[in-house]
Amino acid sequence: MTSPLAGVFSNAPGLTGRIGGPLGKHARIGGVWYDPVPWSVGAALVSWLIVMVRQVPCIQSDPGETINVFPRLCYSDISVLYQNRAALREGGSVWSGDPPLEYQPLTAYFIAFTRWVAGLLGAKIAPEADGAELLHATNLFFALSAVLLFGCFMALVVIHLQLGAKVAARHTQGIRRRAWDAVFIALSPAIMTAALINWDLLAVMLVSLALLLWARRRPILAGMVWGIACSAKLYPLLLLVALLLLCARAGKGRAFLQFLAGGLGVWLLLNLPLLLTDATSWSYFYVHIATRGADLGSLWYVLQLAGVKWSGPLVVTVLEIVCTALAGVLIIMEVLDAPRRPRVPQVMLLLLIAFLVCSKEYAPQYALWLLPLVVLARPKLWDIAVWSVSELLYFLAIWGFLGGVIGPGTGADRLYWLIVVLRSAVQIWIFIRVVQDMRHPWDDPVRMPYVDDPLGGVLDHEPDAAWVQAKRANKG
Repeated sequence: MTSPLAGVFSNAPGLTGRIGGPLGKHARIGGVWYDPVPWSVGAALVSWLIVMVRQVPCIQSDPGETINVFPRLCYSDISVLYQNRAALREGGSVWSGDPPLEYQPLTAYFIAFTRWVAGLLGAKIAPEADGAELLHATNLFFALSAVLLFGCFMALVVIHLQLGAKVAARHTQGIRRRAWDAVFIALSPAIMTAALINWDLLAVMLVSLALLLWARRRPILAGMVWGIACSAKLYPLLLLVALLLLCARAGKGRAFLQFLAGGLGVWLLLNLPLLLTDATSWSYFYVHIATRGADLGSLWYVLQLAGVKWSGPLVVTVLEIVCTALAGVLIIMEVLDAPRRPRVPQVMLLLLIAFLVCSKEYAPQYALWLLPLVVLARPKLWDIAVWSVSELLYFLAIWGFLGGVIGPGTGADRLYWLIVVLRSAVQIWIFIRVVQDMRHPWDDPVRMPYVDDPLGGVLDHEPDAAWVQAKRANKG
C-alpha cells in the first residue's frame, strides 16, 4: 500500500526527511499507528476524564455547607443557574423569572430537556423540595449536562476528523491527511478547563458541523445547521459574514443564498414559538448584551479598573461597535485584496478575534469558540501552544480575581490586568499570522500544490468573480 500523494510529497521536508529521507515505496503506512481516529478518540476520553476529575472538589454534599469554587478552579454556571432560578428548580418555564433567562432558545431547550431527564431519574423538581432534595436535583442536573456536553465534545472531535480526512498535509505525507489535527482539539487545555463552565460546546459543535456540510457542497443543509447554532449563541453569525465575503469574491451568490435560506428557515422555526408567545423573554438576551457595561475579561473592563470613568453602558457599547466596525473594514480589505481568495476558516477566525478583542465581555469559556478555528486556520503546534497558554493563564487569573487572591484591594490586581492584555495580544498575534498567510497563500500551512481551500465547498479551486479579476487587471 502506498500513499495516494506519494508523488506529490516524495521530496517533502518533514520528520521522515530529518531521520533518513522520504517514505519508501514499499514502506508500511497502514495500521493503528497511522490512523488518527483511535488516537483522537482516546485523547478526547482522557481530556474529558480530566474535566470530570477537576469538578469533583466542587460537588456539594451537604446542603448547609457551601463550597468556595474559585480557589478550586471548578466554577460552573450550570449548577449555579439551576439553584438560583426558582422557576427552573421548581418545574416552571425555563424562561420564567425576573429577569428572564439570558440565553437563546436552543440553549433554553437544552436546559429544559436536561431538567426533564433529571426528573425522570428521580430528581424532585417542585416548590416543596427541601435542601437535600434540591441538592440532589442540582447534582443530577449537572451530571446529565456533563454527559450531554461530552456527547457534543466527542461529536466535535469526529467532525474534525472528517474535516481533515481529505486535506493533504506534508507532515503525514498524505496518510489520512489533516485528520491528525483533530488531536489538537481532543487534547486542548481549553477543553480541560472550560468545557463545563457553560453550555458553549453545543454551539461550537454545531458550527463545526455546518463547516463540514459546507465543505461537502451541501449549502442548504449547512445553512440549516448554522441556523440551529445561531439559536444557541450569537457568534455563529460570523460564519455568515465570512461566507458572504468569500462568495462575493468568487461570484457564488446562489450557494450563499441557499445557505442563508436554510439557516433563516430553521432559525425562525426555533425562535418564532417563543417570540410570538413571550416576546419579552425572547428579546431579553439581546437587550442584556446591548445594555450591559464593561465586564470581566475585556480590555474595556481593564480600562475601567485602571480608573477610566464611563458615563454609562451606552458609551462602552458605542466604543465596542466602533472598534468592531473598524476591524471589520480591515478584514474586508484583506479578504478582497489577498492574492488568492482566503480559506473559509481563516476569514471566520479573523472575524471572531476582532469580535472578542473588541467585546465588552470575554468569559473564559469563549476560548472554546476559538479552538476549532485556530486549529483549522493556523494548524501549527507553536501557534496553538502559545494561544493555549494565554487562555490557560487567563483561566487561572479570572478565578484568582473573583476569589480575591489577585482582586481589587489585594495589591496584585494589576496582574489580572496584565493577563487580560496578554491574552488579547496573543490573539492579535494569531490574527497577524493568519493575515500573513492570506497575503502569501503558498506559505499557508494548509495550502500547497493542488490544495486550495479544502473546506471551501463550492469555493474550492474556483476562480474569482469577473469584477475581482477586472479590478486586479486595472490595478496591475
